[in-house]
This record gives sequence, C-alpha cells and structure tokens, in this order.
Amino acid sequence: MKMAIAIRKDLKISCGKAAAQAGHAAVECVMLALEEDKWRRWLDQWLAEGQKKVVLAAEDVAHLYELRNKAKELDLPTAVVVDAGLTEIPPDTPTAICVGPAPEELVDKVTGALKLYR
Repeated sequence: MKMAIAIRKDLKISCGKAAAQAGHAAVECVMLALEEDKWRRWLDQWLAEGQKKVVLAAEDVAHLYELRNKAKELDLPTAVVVDAGLTEIPPDTPTAICVGPAPEELVDKVTGALKLYR
C-alpha cells in the first residue's frame, strides 16, 4: 500500500510551505478514504503497514489535474490542495495532489513516472 503526494515545482515555494502542502494533501486523502468501504480497507491496510508515502514533483497546475483525472479513472482516493493564500502564494492556488492510500501498483499507474520533489 502506498500514498503519493505531488507538489508543483513551478511555484518555487519554501521547504516549509511544501511540507505543509504535503501534509494537507495527506490528511485530505485519509479523510476521503474513511468515506468509502473499499478505500477504508485500503486505509486500514496502509496504516498497518507503516503508512508508506512518497513526495514527488508535478510540473504545473495542468499536470496536477491530469494526475487527478488518472486517479479518478482508476477509482483511487485523490485530492488537490488549493492554498488559502495567507503566506507565500496567492489565494486559490492549487499546490499539490495526493493519490492513495491504495495498492502500490495502482498508485504507480498515476505517479510512477514522476521524479522526487526537491
């Protein structure tokens, strides 16, 4: 089981801001996973296995939504984070996406080609 989080690399946000956005994304997907039986089973298994996560780089906002569409096609928990704009970036800026928790092979169909966020 795995959760993948992708953060937009075109935004040039600080490490702390990126960490906060990754946290928001992870929480959103966990909350979604609580709502559907299949996803809840995946969540429980992911929690039992140690909560594997990877943080990756998305090119830009269009890429975030492309990833979201792929995840939805595979019926995976997914959430795009839209920032409130209180610190580094303008309000309503999409910053990150989460996919999972779900079976690793399904998550990798969406995010497997992405590079690590740096």
